[in-house]
Order: sequence, then structure tokens, then C-alpha cells
Amino acid sequence: MLTLYDHPGSTNAIKVRVLLEELALPCDRVEVPLDGPRPADYVALHPFGLIPTLVDGPLVVTESNVALRYLAEREGRTDLRGATPAERARIDGLLDSLSLELRPALWGVEEFAVHGGAVDDEDGRVAALEGKLTAYDRLLDADGPWATGVTFTIADCALAGRALHLSKLPLDPACAPRLRRVMAALEERPGFRTATA
Repeated sequence: MLTLYDHPGSTNAIKVRVLLEELALPCDRVEVPLDGPRPADYVALHPFGLIPTLVDGPLVVTESNVALRYLAEREGRTDLRGATPAERARIDGLLDSLSLELRPALWGVEEFAVHGGAVDDEDGRVAALEGKLTAYDRLLDADGPWATGVTFTIADCALAGRALHLSKLPLDPACAPRLRRVMAALEERPGFRTATA
């Protein structure tokens, strides 16, 4: 039996929950506090204390993107993970760019706009985010509806969590049209609605 240590507000946990719903995998969920210190038993499981952690028997997966890759491979879902090295490289590139390039810029605006009040752009964080979104958008398929084209993949699951608050951010509405198209398609999927309810 799978166990997911998560929190309803964790955008990294949301992407794993979306995939679990897509795969119709039963999973015990253990809520971990989002704010404040993590319980000692959780830090014993995840040394950095980050959310989420996926446990499958003796296997402990402490990175959400690794959990996406693992679950798709565990279930033999090459449609989600990529059937060829080239397809997997494209998906991995989207996952890594999302985490390494886009997430820090997103968080710099999200933490205020979603969790703490108004954002002024005196320090240029909104403009920086728009630049990162524009660059990331170029990585997405031009026609869609999904990140890599006509097939829903774990890259879309990753976007489900990471771009969840996009519409709440003080951005130019014309920024990142491909990403907005993927998010609109995601919002129609039952797995997304259940995972984000």
C-alpha cells in the first residue's frame, strides 16, 4: 500500500495526488503541517522535512518529481512517462526546468499574492516571473492541449501543482498562453479536481 505524506496546500504534493488519481491507485494520506517545524518522526523519514514524501513498502521517495517518474514506471505507463529515450528526455526537461528555473520565480510572487497580500513590483519580481514564464512557455508544445502535445504526461501533473495559482498572480494576461492552455485542460480532468478539492 502506498502512503503519501502531504498537506492539502502543498503544490508539490498536489502534483503527486493528481498522478495518483490518474492512475486510480489507492493511497493512505498522512497530513504533515505546512507551517512550523515538522514532527520529528517525519524528519526521520524525510531528512529535509519537505513535503511530500511517498512511501511504497521499503522505498521512501522524498522528491515529488521522482515520485511522478516512479509511479508512472511502477505502473508501466509509458504514455505518462514517455515510451522512448527522446520522449522521456523531453518530459524530464520540462520537470527539471519547472523546478529549477520557474519555481523560484513563481514562489517569489506566490508567497505574497496567494499567501500574504499585495505584490508591488518595485523589486522586479513580477517582471522576472513573466520572463521565466515566457521562456518556459517556449518549451511547451505549440498546439497542445498538453505540455508535450496530444498525450497527457507526468509533465502535466507537475504543472498541475506548480501553476495552480497562476490565475491569482498579478501577471499580464497574455503571458504564457501555452501554459494557460495546459492549465485550462487540467482543470477539466476529474483527477485534477479531486486532487485539488
